[in-house]
Amino acid sequence: MASDEEMSGALAWLNKFCADNTDKYEKEENPLRIIAYYISNHEMQGACMSWASSYLHKLDCPLNFALVLSYHIAKEVELLDTTQNFTQHDTEQGTQTVAAEVARCVFNKVHQVCCRWQSAPELPYFVKEYMLDDGKIFSGACADQNRRKKMEDRYICIPNLNNLLQLEGKRVSYHAVYDGHGGIDAVAYTIQHLHLNIAKSPNFVNDPAKAIEEGFILTDKNFVQKANRENLRSGTTSVVIMITSTHLHVGWVGDSQAILARNQTHIDIMTPHKPEREDEKKRIEDLGGGDPDIKSLLLDGTEDFVVIACDGLWDVIPPWEAVELVVDYVKDFGVDADATAKHLVTQAVDRGSQDNITIIIVFFEDGPLVTSCRPPKEEESVIFPIPIAVTPEAQAILERLDRSVRGAQESPEPAVEPSTDQEVPISENRATTNGSRPPTPRSERTTPRGETPHKQQDCMSRGVTPHGLVTDTAEVK
Repeated sequence: MASDEEMSGALAWLNKFCADNTDKYEKEENPLRIIAYYISNHEMQGACMSWASSYLHKLDCPLNFALVLSYHIAKEVELLDTTQNFTQHDTEQGTQTVAAEVARCVFNKVHQVCCRWQSAPELPYFVKEYMLDDGKIFSGACADQNRRKKMEDRYICIPNLNNLLQLEGKRVSYHAVYDGHGGIDAVAYTIQHLHLNIAKSPNFVNDPAKAIEEGFILTDKNFVQKANRENLRSGTTSVVIMITSTHLHVGWVGDSQAILARNQTHIDIMTPHKPEREDEKKRIEDLGGGDPDIKSLLLDGTEDFVVIACDGLWDVIPPWEAVELVVDYVKDFGVDADATAKHLVTQAVDRGSQDNITIIIVFFEDGPLVTSCRPPKEEESVIFPIPIAVTPEAQAILERLDRSVRGAQESPEPAVEPSTDQEVPISENRATTNGSRPPTPRSERTTPRGETPHKQQDCMSRGVTPHGLVTDTAEVK
């Protein structure tokens, strides 16, 4: 989770925002294009959190701070009397509220809450509690529109869902990738509401796997009603990973996939739904859509990381090789979750993936891979860590040796000029253990003759917010 440094960054952002803005959104035009025309009461929280986080992301708000801000902004909007503040219409599915009016209220609340928090003696306790919560996992993500005309993937990373929503129970992290098709209505709706519907399940604390199943079913039911009401025809795949202190729970619909690495070895934890398979197509048709599959695994301490991705990765890189690529990259360049996710995206693009590519990598802080790659602490001494008694003569010898070692460290060896008949080695990028090479910078890569360069938007494609809640907009203005 966040560090003291990230907390300082959040405070600096808050001070700058309030210095540059008033406590009201004053521009006539909304900062985001709102797709939904109406929202119902049960959709209010998810929509408000999404609009708030998207606006905060546009303002370069630190990600974890944006998450906790968005939740409390949505709560304040929910407390308003909708009949007095917004235009409403009665439909067969109940009372519907004009979405653009609610969104405008959300943008105003962003300014109000920020100015209120900035003027207070200190941030509310729940902000510090969320920002400084030290979990045992950390994640990074990257999304690439690639060669597609539109970006229809979405992803979300919430390090502590309980803490964010101020719920009881043990710590649960939430990470998910959604791959939309036929438009973005379904994927936008899912990213707004699925995690909230899971958290609202009465089984969330004691039976997370059951809560995931119930959340999927409720989200699908609600979107079908919305689709029928508004004549929507899009869909989405979903793969969700929830991690507690003891278990990893995975739920999925469609062909997006998650894999686990234990002791640097690939472990299958799910079988993606492939509608091109006749048996899978029949199963989906018989169900009238697709019920989720759920699986739970007991953590044993040997877990290294989880990779969650859409088929833009898996179509060109098999799971076992994805694990090898992550392990090799971490060993060569260190543990950087965002950079590692970007490396996998680059590999998929270079191998000819034509689809949108979205990848989340969740590392286990105490896993064997991270532990083995963690640099030693500077204060640790490798010579005589425990004081010992020595004679004066021995002490004099040790002091001379110490001065000799320090002198050698401070006096580097002089450079040796190669002789004219000696071959000078040419520096090359060192190949990794599986034969691949570290990623080539985008500026140095060329596109094969006859091909159009793909669109790369480093770790952020249109409508995608790294680590956070994502808007239901087709494009951020």
